[in-house]
Amino acid sequence: MFLFNYRYLLLAALAMITISSCSTMSTSSAPENTTNSEAPAPYTLQTADQLSQMKTQIMSLQSQVTSLQNQLNDLRQQQSTLSRYLNVHIQPARVNPIKNTGNSDNTDEARRLYNAGLYAQSIRLLKNADSGSNGSKLAQERMWLLLQSHMRLNNCESVINIGKRFSNLFPQNSQTPNALYQVAQCQTHLQQQDIARTTYQRIISNYPTSNAANKAKHQLKK
Repeated sequence: MFLFNYRYLLLAALAMITISSCSTMSTSSAPENTTNSEAPAPYTLQTADQLSQMKTQIMSLQSQVTSLQNQLNDLRQQQSTLSRYLNVHIQPARVNPIKNTGNSDNTDEARRLYNAGLYAQSIRLLKNADSGSNGSKLAQERMWLLLQSHMRLNNCESVINIGKRFSNLFPQNSQTPNALYQVAQCQTHLQQQDIARTTYQRIISNYPTSNAANKAKHQLKK
């Protein structure tokens, strides 16, 4: 009877131990189920990859900036070295002052060429004389010689332009009536008869006692 009770008590104790163990296991496993049921973190794998790529690009840009800075420093150093070299090894060029030969020498040479029939060469020497320069006697002589050179070459457009300018700048010059007469001749040659007649009349009106006025009267009778 005692043995039966002992067995009964032993079985009861085993049953209680089993129930306690099961309860403990159930309790310990509950947090695991709760953990497994939690929502996934918002930090996804794709976001991590993007951040990693951006970090790599930033590091690459920083490396390029550093390289460019190094190249700039090298260029500055080369420039400084070259500047010192030029200052030391290259002497400044010496420019000999141009001797002022004076317009008279140039005019004499242009006149010599004109008398020799080399009108184009004379024009090249007198190329700056068409403005009348400072209005001096020499400037007037040079402009007149330039006009005659163009007239010899039948450069009528140049004759008209220079002749008109000469007469406007130097109306008191003794050659002005002749300059206007040559202008009128070129205007006639270019089929500008009406304009030429006006020029002839201007000569007669402004310089009535000149030889150019007599020739102008003869032209108007034609």
